[in-house]
Amino acid sequence: MPNMMKRLLSVIISLFAVVSLSAQKAVVEEYAVDVYCESATHAVQRFREVTTIQNEHGSSLASFVCSCSKNDKLTRFKGVVTDATGRVIRKLKESELQRTEYSPYLAINDYKMYLDYTPPVYPVTISYEWTLDSHDNLLEFPSFVPQSDYDISVKKASYRLTAPKSLQVRYALQHIDAAVTVSEQSSDTQLFTLEVNDLPMLRQEAYTRPLHERLPLARFAPTNFTYYGTKGSLNTWKDYGCWEYSLINGLDVLPESVCQELRQLTDTLKTPREKVAALYQRLEKTTRYVAVLLGIGGQKPAPAKNVCKSGYGDCKGLANYMRAMLKAVGIDAHYTTISTVNHRLLPDFASVGQMNHAILQVPLPNDTLWLECTNPELPMGYVHEDIAGHDAIEISEQGGRLVRLPVYADSANLMHSTLNIRIQPNGAADLTIRQETFYQQYEDHRALLKMDEKDRLKTFQRIVHVPQADISRLQVIESRENTQMVLDAEVRSNRYATQTGQRLFVPICPLHQGYSVPKTSAERHEDIWLANGYLDEDEITLTIPEGYVVESRPKDVRIEQPFATFTFSLQVEGNTIRVRNRLLRHAGAYDKALFPQLSEFYRTLSSTYSQKIVLKKG
Repeated sequence: MPNMMKRLLSVIISLFAVVSLSAQKAVVEEYAVDVYCESATHAVQRFREVTTIQNEHGSSLASFVCSCSKNDKLTRFKGVVTDATGRVIRKLKESELQRTEYSPYLAINDYKMYLDYTPPVYPVTISYEWTLDSHDNLLEFPSFVPQSDYDISVKKASYRLTAPKSLQVRYALQHIDAAVTVSEQSSDTQLFTLEVNDLPMLRQEAYTRPLHERLPLARFAPTNFTYYGTKGSLNTWKDYGCWEYSLINGLDVLPESVCQELRQLTDTLKTPREKVAALYQRLEKTTRYVAVLLGIGGQKPAPAKNVCKSGYGDCKGLANYMRAMLKAVGIDAHYTTISTVNHRLLPDFASVGQMNHAILQVPLPNDTLWLECTNPELPMGYVHEDIAGHDAIEISEQGGRLVRLPVYADSANLMHSTLNIRIQPNGAADLTIRQETFYQQYEDHRALLKMDEKDRLKTFQRIVHVPQADISRLQVIESRENTQMVLDAEVRSNRYATQTGQRLFVPICPLHQGYSVPKTSAERHEDIWLANGYLDEDEITLTIPEGYVVESRPKDVRIEQPFATFTFSLQVEGNTIRVRNRLLRHAGAYDKALFPQLSEFYRTLSSTYSQKIVLKKG
């Protein structure tokens, strides 16, 4: 009887917890990482995670996945599932794990061991314990990431790392209000300990920084390392660059016959920029991107001569091949590592794991070009959205140098739309539309180039909201030289305006529909983050039918906020109505106190764009 009462009390407490934490999907009861590094080439990594999943929104947390490779072997695994009373529902065994080598990469040493599990009830507590044995790849130690998603709190989390003093372990903390304790284990080893407790859940809010920039995170890495037989230092970014340069040094050699061909291609061109353009065009025509994570742990690019012969390579191989072609015609270029995820690299904590991509920097006399060699279909030197404004490491014989890629001005990311709309007495309309996009807005529209006609028409109808649209002409024209995309279209709508008796209700702008207005009822926790800035300009001319006059019209609008400005104006000139819209949004961070203004701003945008003019037959 006493045990039964305990279980009943536990169920009542759990149910109360579910009700009180209705917005919460899981609680991490325990998160523990224990690393024993025996030497520069060997470490044993032990993990323990105990998670109580409150409801089906956290169901994905019930599954297990572990990244392995020929140098990271899973040597131990067990899992236990218990219900709210503590009763064991199921024991999960190592024999149930499955292995997958599926990857978008052509060749890769990595694979995953995983187990898919769906809880039969909620709440449910799942405990996983596993051990990895790592050899010859200790560029860095496992990171400490106790929270993995929104709406997850953490009760207890700890990290222990035992390592030889000779490795000179370094660490960096992000969003962690705790200190790393360092103590001597012996005359040769040190113990690094980090503990955090009672982390509140992170709330998902509109217009905030991405999750990975908000999570509590600790990084640990050796200063001196041995990696797949190579030795290096991560004391500074300069030292990191020296090691990266040792990997690429000598890989930029091409056969003399190819070099002669490249010189013949460029000898008649006058400027270095023209020569870079010719070789970048050759890269587009003769290669394709295929990811290959072999070699020294996926860090070393394929030799340029191999990429030249095979016609494919990953980001490292293609950047190095382009570097080799430029070298053949006497133009210097720097192999550059960068992250497509992290905007900022830690200036005082060099580590390989902060980056996932390679590009090429070409310093010209009056300009610096950044070449995206994995996608030479982009305009030469265009800094695309995944790397614009990001920190990067320029690699040279002198080592690594922390640099920052440029960001286009908000107003340069322009979408200029010109619409002529001729209204018929029955509400039908003929529209001619020309929309020009530049830079990031051009990039957003590039997908149209590779669509078939059916998908292109569907996408266009999401850009221009015209009921019962019959599209008689749609052209998509790209100008790489101007980083520009042009949409030209002619559209017939049989029901553009709504006819009611002697009146026509005419939409003033078929663009920019469907703005979502963020709610402001809940307390705001995070500052506002607008990742992209842009400029939208609309020039709309409506020709109304003979015999109709404007009975009512929207008022002009002008709004100025720190994060954006917006103007709307309407002029009536006989049977012609001219509408002008101009929205300039500024990228950046803004105080959370401005969120009500942001919400009201988008509410005004939404209502302004969706307004109608009322025409009455005279």
